[in-house]
Amino acid sequence: MKKPLFVFAGQSNMLGAPVYEATEQIYYKNSAEYMHKRRRFGQRYGEFKTYAFPTGEFSYKSLDEAYGENRNADMKSTLNDHGRHVFFGASMSNLLSDEEKKVYPFAHFSEDNNRKAPSMAPYIVQGLEDKGYSCLYTHIAKGGVAIKHFLEGGAAEYFNEKVADFFSEAKEKYPDDDISEKILVWHQGESDKANGYDYYKEALYKLWENAKNLGFTKFFMVRVGYFGTDSITDVMKAQEDFCNECNEAYMITRVASFIPWKGKNDADWFIDQTSEEFTFCRDSFHGFANGHINEKGFKVIAKYAVPNIIRILYENKQPVVEKERIIGLI
Repeated sequence: MKKPLFVFAGQSNMLGAPVYEATEQIYYKNSAEYMHKRRRFGQRYGEFKTYAFPTGEFSYKSLDEAYGENRNADMKSTLNDHGRHVFFGASMSNLLSDEEKKVYPFAHFSEDNNRKAPSMAPYIVQGLEDKGYSCLYTHIAKGGVAIKHFLEGGAAEYFNEKVADFFSEAKEKYPDDDISEKILVWHQGESDKANGYDYYKEALYKLWENAKNLGFTKFFMVRVGYFGTDSITDVMKAQEDFCNECNEAYMITRVASFIPWKGKNDADWFIDQTSEEFTFCRDSFHGFANGHINEKGFKVIAKYAVPNIIRILYENKQPVVEKERIIGLI
């Protein structure tokens, strides 16, 4: 059976950081998410889990600080403020009060008190399973980080380590499956919107060179969405041009860019009227101070991404991307 290996990487909208928890748990039939924690604790293998939420894991920078000296892999750390203490995190939902429209700061959450928060990856995996395919994946994302986070320093080194262990364990655990396709699925750029087109496109090439050295065969782009300023079109343009120029890179969907932003006049951003499909895809439209993509938004992204993933990996065809709607890109 062909079982591609996906690494879902990026920042908060890849991580999963909406207000509400997932409305239901997803259980996979023939797919699984690789969890690295047990390997970090000195065991021979990590774990392949067959349910979705939360997606990812709190990969703490210091195991001593997070778990103490007398630790074991079954412990859950109470160390919060993930921005300071983790290389990469798990999906989080930050509802405090639905009635009062209040949210926790994300620094409130730790591995111990985290919730069943939605994330993009499981909806893509579920979409593939619904079409009769399966995959293995791991999730390596963190909110609020620029692309530089993946290129240098301790986080970049840990990214390489987790990817290498995922690939090697998948080969050992699934010897009868075809795992030759190894795909980096990228959704990031909100933190690079002030760095300009040239900087970001060059960084994408650096990211991909490192990824190829790790064994990746393809790069799938989920184009970044609006996040506060119009300059994010520089990132979008860089992502488009990178995919057009690089033979191994594919734009699998633009629709994250089509999700409205609370307080932004749609007529200043889109060439046409937004359909109902893309409305209320951020919980800010439900009255919360949280502009991240929510469960509805992730399902919309998966709806458009999955057919292109199938076209590329199983039908040897080029993706068919959505018609451009962003004024600044036309």
